[in-house]
Amino acid sequence: MSNSIIEIKFVCGANKRKLFSGTSVYRSKSANVDTLRWYNKVVIIESSRTTTKKQPLNQHNSTFYKQIIKAICLYYVLERNPRPIREIAISQYVGTAREKRHSLGQEELKQVVSKGTDLTALQAIASSKAALLLEETLRGRAVLYAITHLVSALDSTSSFDRFERLWRAFNALYRAFAKKGSDHECHVALRDHIQQFPQKFPLSLKRVSSLTATNIRSHLRWNQMIQNNHATAKKAAMLRDSILRVEDYRILEIYRDSLTVREADLNSIGAIAAIQSHIATRTQSQTIRDSDVLSTLCVKYMYFVRNKIAHAERPDHSFSFLSGSAEEIEIQWLVPILEALVIDLVNISDTF
Repeated sequence: MSNSIIEIKFVCGANKRKLFSGTSVYRSKSANVDTLRWYNKVVIIESSRTTTKKQPLNQHNSTFYKQIIKAICLYYVLERNPRPIREIAISQYVGTAREKRHSLGQEELKQVVSKGTDLTALQAIASSKAALLLEETLRGRAVLYAITHLVSALDSTSSFDRFERLWRAFNALYRAFAKKGSDHECHVALRDHIQQFPQKFPLSLKRVSSLTATNIRSHLRWNQMIQNNHATAKKAAMLRDSILRVEDYRILEIYRDSLTVREADLNSIGAIAAIQSHIATRTQSQTIRDSDVLSTLCVKYMYFVRNKIAHAERPDHSFSFLSGSAEEIEIQWLVPILEALVIDLVNISDTF
């Protein structure tokens, strides 16, 4: 018999139904493997490990605690219902006799999600890909961290909090995907992958396919983004290269209408003629490449937005005392696109 059995019980009035089963290890040299079973009412973890802590469920860095996080995270992906946790209990055994039991009841627990949270977006995540969070690998930890932030994003009532949590999920995934040392290198690798394999990103590409140049431009601070990202004449070559990489006429129309912002800098490196020719050719032919729109919005523009928030370059959003501010509308428009890209990345995480 296992040394310990962990039970995570949920408030659920339906008949008991099995959702999934799997195994998991800890980040240690131990060869022991835990067995996990997910039901709509309870998750059961059978472990060969023991604990000497008086309150193992209160030890945030304990192996029991980490295993429980994995179990709860995968439960919500599989069940897609914000069921409250009723009890978490650890029973430890010597032979067949139970030696001690530690438990936390519903009144002691801080719930992961609110009862009314809409988790239907999780239906788009393949169970087999979500289950990678059980691995103690780079990709396994990325999937675990990303899904915890995704679930928290779905539980957020503030659009700004939702965006920030989605960005954390995105960050965990693109770093595990690219395995590069800097955000810039990771962004380049992901952008290239989106361009090369658009079929791997069906949810997010569907989100951008019907957008028009007017619709995109009306929601974004495009000129501010260019001024921020290419603040000096020394960065004119980077702006030139950014424009010449794009084939989609919608993004190029927006660049065309913004060239005056950095026209002097582009002229200083003799780039303006080549840029104007490239834009004219693609806009006249109405070239469509949805992967350009997706990578521009998520990898380029949203990084600009995220940095403005994270680096405290703007007042905290709670001081937007009127509902429906321009910044709030922008964030609300961006969130569904980023959410879809996060899910697409989880669904290809087995290739990381």
